[in-house]
Amino acid sequence: MQSKILRIILVSFICFPLAGEESSSNLCAEGYIEEEGEYCVKNLYKPADRRKGLMYVDYLPPNHIVKFHFQNLSTKCFWMRNTSIPLDIKFIGSNSEIIEKGIPFSEKSICHRAKLVVEANRGELIGNRQYGKRY
Repeated sequence: MQSKILRIILVSFICFPLAGEESSSNLCAEGYIEEEGEYCVKNLYKPADRRKGLMYVDYLPPNHIVKFHFQNLSTKCFWMRNTSIPLDIKFIGSNSEIIEKGIPFSEKSICHRAKLVVEANRGELIGNRQYGKRY
């Protein structure tokens, strides 16, 4: 009887604190995973997924980013056609990166050499940098 009570108490101490804690991954929208501690990330590797990106998305929660992964470093062009959210678009090459403003519904191509391109809500990637300046 005493061992049964001890087991119940032990299980209570183990389970109840965990039940009260909210997993940080629950803070990420569907299709996003927690990565890098502060961001919820959607990784796009397939060409069809990269082509769609954030088109037709009406809302991107704060601290959610989309990463467009490419196999090779080359000129990548993005536009904002069918995208209603003002975005930061970061082009990451082998030794540098540049951040541009994505203007909603703009058909103007934004092109830079990159192997990885990251999109986030306007202002979330820029920090103390300037748009259009290579770092």
